Amino acid sequence: MEFVEVPAGTLLMGDNRLPEASPQHRQELRAFALGKYPVTNSEYGEFVAAGGYETEAYWTAMGWKWQRGRLGEKPEPYFWREPRLNGARYPVVGVSWYEAVAFCNWLSARDGALVRLPTEREWEYAARGADRARNFPWGDTFERGRANTAEAGFGGTTPVTHFPAGISPFGAWDMAGNVFEWTLSKWGNNWKELQFGYPYRPENGCEDTAGSGARVMRGGSWFNPYREALCAYRSRYLAGSRASSIGFRALKQA
Repeated sequence: MEFVEVPAGTLLMGDNRLPEASPQHRQELRAFALGKYPVTNSEYGEFVAAGGYETEAYWTAMGWKWQRGRLGEKPEPYFWREPRLNGARYPVVGVSWYEAVAFCNWLSARDGALVRLPTEREWEYAARGADRARNFPWGDTFERGRANTAEAGFGGTTPVTHFPAGISPFGAWDMAGNVFEWTLSKWGNNWKELQFGYPYRPENGCEDTAGSGARVMRGGSWFNPYREALCAYRSRYLAGSRASSIGFRALKQA
C-alpha cells in the first residue's frame, strides 16, 4: 500500500454554506501519512485471505458482534463477487465501518505500524491542503474529468488511478468522487441527528471507536452529485451499513 506524507499544519475546516459543516474554524494537525488511494479490492483481498474475518483481535467489540451476527453470509464485502465492482485496482466497496476498522488493525499487526482510519479533520486537511480552504482537491470550481461523481456518468466505480487531474495538494488520489470514505469520526447515535457538530473537538469523544451509531463519511461517490464531493461536505451512515458507493482509506500515524 502506498502512502503520501502530509506535514503538520493548519486546516481551515468546514464551510459556512453547509449547515452541518459550520462554523468554519481552524484546526491544528500533526503530521501523518495517508493512503495515496482508497483501499483497493486487491489490498482488501489480502485481509480476507489472511483470515481477517475469523480473527476477533482485529475487530471492535461491537464490530465482532455485528460480524458474527451475519449468519449465512460469506465472510467478505457485500459486493465482493460483483464483476463490475471487483477489479483489482478498483476501490473496495460494500464494507461497513466495522470492516474498515478491522482491516486497519490487521494492517497494523502485519506491518508493525499504527494504521487506522483518518479522522474527518485529517481527511479534510489531506483533501484541501494547508494553503487555503479550496472547495475541491484541485481548486474552487467543479470540473468534469477530475472526479467520478454522478455527472461523469460511469454508473459505478473506476480504477483509483483514473483521474490524475483530481489529485489533492498532498498527492492523494480520488478524494473527490468514486467512493464515499469512512472516517474514524462519529456523527451521532443515529444517522438523522447530528450530535458532534462544529467546532470539531476530539476531546468530546467523537473519535472513540467503541459502540455503534453513525460515522462520518467524506468525499462523495460515483452515485452522488458533485456538491457532495466538496472537501467540507459531511455525509454519514450507520457503522454497520454497506453500499456500492462506500469504501475507505487508511492512515499511518507518524
